[in-house]
Amino acid sequence: MRPLQEPKPAASAPVEVLVVPLRGALVLEDLALCQRALREAAANGMRVVFRLEDAGGAEESLSDVESLLDAVQATKVGTTAVVRGHARGGAAWLALLCDRLCMLPGSDLGDVAPIEPTGEALRAFLEDQAERQRLEALGAAMRDRLARKRGGDKLRADAVRVCEAMANRTLRLVAAVVRERGVETTRVLTVEELATLQQQGATVVSQEAMTQPLVLSDREVADFGLGSAAQSLDDVFAEVLRVDRTQVGELTYSWAEHMVGWLQQMQSALLLLGFVLLVLEVKTPGIGIPGVLGVLLLSLALFHSYLLGLAEITEVLLFFLGLGAIAVEIFVLPGTVIFGASGFLCLVFALVLSQQTFVLPATVTQQEILVQNLWHLTFLFVLVLVSAAVLWRVLPRIPWLNTVLLPAPAPAQPQATAVATVRSPLLGRRGRAGTVLRPAGILELDGAPIDVVTRGEFYEAGTEVEVVEVEGNRVVVERVTARSDERGSVGFVLLIAVVGLALLVAEVALVSFGALSVASGIALISAVFLAFQESQAFGITMLVAEAIAAPLVLTF
Repeated sequence: MRPLQEPKPAASAPVEVLVVPLRGALVLEDLALCQRALREAAANGMRVVFRLEDAGGAEESLSDVESLLDAVQATKVGTTAVVRGHARGGAAWLALLCDRLCMLPGSDLGDVAPIEPTGEALRAFLEDQAERQRLEALGAAMRDRLARKRGGDKLRADAVRVCEAMANRTLRLVAAVVRERGVETTRVLTVEELATLQQQGATVVSQEAMTQPLVLSDREVADFGLGSAAQSLDDVFAEVLRVDRTQVGELTYSWAEHMVGWLQQMQSALLLLGFVLLVLEVKTPGIGIPGVLGVLLLSLALFHSYLLGLAEITEVLLFFLGLGAIAVEIFVLPGTVIFGASGFLCLVFALVLSQQTFVLPATVTQQEILVQNLWHLTFLFVLVLVSAAVLWRVLPRIPWLNTVLLPAPAPAQPQATAVATVRSPLLGRRGRAGTVLRPAGILELDGAPIDVVTRGEFYEAGTEVEVVEVEGNRVVVERVTARSDERGSVGFVLLIAVVGLALLVAEVALVSFGALSVASGIALISAVFLAFQESQAFGITMLVAEAIAAPLVLTF
């Protein structure tokens, strides 16, 4: 990555303008840097200047650039683009959507959808019907984004038509002087529109075909009202932004931006390994290394989407809420289905939304992105299921790992065809849990391990339990010690729930950028988890109470 020097403004002059230097194709590191600039500017009340020096190129990813364009149009931060040299592709699109556009001498801008092939290959490309539809969709997207552009006067129809032609190479434009009813006007028309005017009796005084791909010089950008001319970057600060040079800071690449490229290549592998490790955690007693590593890998995968502006705190919370619901279905309330189904839906929605900046597609490009994300997610879940099934069979045969995994229940013994019912010798026996019972685990009786299950409660390893029910190979146990000593923890559970609701109120009243929301979610989920440790009835009561209380508190 190119080294960038950060100016040292005077200590008494706070930074009011944040400059983001961009050169060459907008790769992932550049997009992540732009997203961080918008977040920091919004948090500190600054403005952002995108300095585009020979920026943009054909190797850019349109779906990645779209996330930046959405962020620029959604932010309340003032944005300015300064073009020096050439601006192509995503850089040109970014410049057109900023609140202000300043062109330095000798600069040009255009070719929003650059295509590498030339000559015969280019003509064949444009004759392909699918590619023509894609370019027409890009042109329509350009019109839609310009219609939603903030600040300044509304663009003239000619200016919008020119910008559309930058994205849609199939649009052949002509700058013509047309005389109708004795009045001469200069207009930008398509070849078909010009022919129609001539058939209707209009006189074409002069015409000049505009270049393909369409690129505008600094003078033409000003003539169409798309931007203004400036002699230097210092003139932009002094005359356009009206800010002292000492109040300007330049953003540099951090470790997070350098990391985003690696995370992009590894995101699918991180998600796959993360889910597989969580599946293995179900098969191991206690909270072990697979669970911790699985959560860490999934967090890294979501961190990549956050850096690129694809995922916000909402998607991250939804993802881990889905994991928590599935954990409740597996460990606390097996067989209820509702927690597992809702958790799975939360995971699906979170993973899809973390790969795109929209909820429902509004353009052809967004439809393509959504379909690609759904196929990728389906392939990921299939790989997780296949990998987990293979490991489930292979790991118990590995000498060291088979001691870590929870053993499978012993096969049923053939029963004699007797009429009389025989009381099990295990009934009423007491022993200590050899592993965590959540609710299944191992009970140690006279030094021999026995597969047991609780009635939904969690018991730590070493807890004294008693066998209360034996049905075939199903052995049910309960805690021996009186539960009166645990009732004090009910108050602690309620306290955590109240703290979670209070943090929810604080998130609405204070600006924490999601930190208080995360803490609130952790507190509320922890309260439900601890309540289920007490009893199933108490856990369900806390779950229902929080589901009712949280919306009421937010409304208040």
